[in-house]
Amino acid sequence: MSALTGESLHVTKSPGDGVNSGSTCEQGEIEAVVIATGVHSFGKAAHLVDSTNQVGHFQKVLNAIGNFCICSIAVGIIVMYPVQHRPYHPGIDNLLVLIGGIPTAMPTVLSVTMAIGSHRLAQQGAITKRMTSIKEMAGMDVLCSDKVGTLTLNRLTIDKRVDGEAVVLMAARASRVENQDARDAAIVGTLADPKEARAGIQVVHFLPFNPTDKRTALMYSDGEGKMHRVSKGAPELILNLAHNKSEIERKVLAVIDKFAEQAL
Repeated sequence: MSALTGESLHVTKSPGDGVNSGSTCEQGEIEAVVIATGVHSFGKAAHLVDSTNQVGHFQKVLNAIGNFCICSIAVGIIVMYPVQHRPYHPGIDNLLVLIGGIPTAMPTVLSVTMAIGSHRLAQQGAITKRMTSIKEMAGMDVLCSDKVGTLTLNRLTIDKRVDGEAVVLMAARASRVENQDARDAAIVGTLADPKEARAGIQVVHFLPFNPTDKRTALMYSDGEGKMHRVSKGAPELILNLAHNKSEIERKVLAVIDKFAEQAL
């Protein structure tokens, strides 16, 4: 499946089929030949975003001020010479001061001011790509942003709110130990030794994650030959597997809501 190009559900591929950029192989293995790169592939979208020609509000204000000054100077020339018949030499000196002081020097002064602001933002860990964006950000009342990589470390971590080493071990057993996705890597990486996820057990069958079941499952036998089955996934679906669902449902849903309020 490929989240970048719209394949949110699993798609079976055969030899000779094309695979979209950013695809994740959930079952089996694949060897592929790259047929397009850069702007000829998915990079075209990044190129279009990078080459945007949108003019910000700050630039529009500067252009309006500059145009007003130029028009005012043009009117002044008409009033000073043909109408009032003033001497040319003092008038030209005044006009040059106006032209150099407002339409020409103003962008330079503002660019220096923006550069100082950009430097202060950089000291606080913010990278400014376009200096005019500082003014745009300062004029915002509400900023909506996602939490995936942009404002975080772009790395999943396990938040142990309870003393449940056995729970983490079971979750690691219900994870892939090879070709891991971000979730499986985070869970298995929590163990002191990643080999613990398969230590002392014999794997019978592993069910990989899919958007329909929204969980993974592992059937295995222990050292005594007893069969076990462990699963991890969406809390509501795991709750449906519990034999005492009616007894714990209210408490489990309350815990889920509490985690959701903390953006976990």
